[in-house]
Amino acid sequence: MKRGIFFLSILVFVFLINNSVAQQNATMVVEANILADKTVETISIEVSDYVFLGNVSKGEKSEDFKIEINNTGTVNITITPQLKNPSNVIFRNLFFKDRTGDNRSEFYKIGDYSFDIEKPSSSSKRKGWCYMWLDLENFGGQIESDLIGEQEEIIFVALPQS
Repeated sequence: MKRGIFFLSILVFVFLINNSVAQQNATMVVEANILADKTVETISIEVSDYVFLGNVSKGEKSEDFKIEINNTGTVNITITPQLKNPSNVIFRNLFFKDRTGDNRSEFYKIGDYSFDIEKPSSSSKRKGWCYMWLDLENFGGQIESDLIGEQEEIIFVALPQS
């Protein structure tokens, strides 16, 4: 009988411990919607709509014009200006450079010039610029009459830096 009471006591003790542990611990289901990375790299720029280069005759060149281009995207970019109509014999003589001044030793013809603009940091855009001019000093073509209002579109091609 003492054995029976002893085993009964152990069973009651084990039962109480299991119930008290079960009451102290609890479980929870955790749920979340895990979304794909939505960091999309975008290329976006702003450039002036129009620049008037002034009066330029054969054998002359225009003044240097500062062309501001803003990187409004999310990646570092390389900008390359190109003529929309590359067969335009007048505006194929547009030149570009990084710095102003009389030193034109580091200048490039349109289509051969590129420059970089880093991505914006805290603001929504990062400014970049270059200088452009029309150089007809060595123009070999014929200009038989005044070309008032002569225009051409420049496409500023923006690509991510590699």
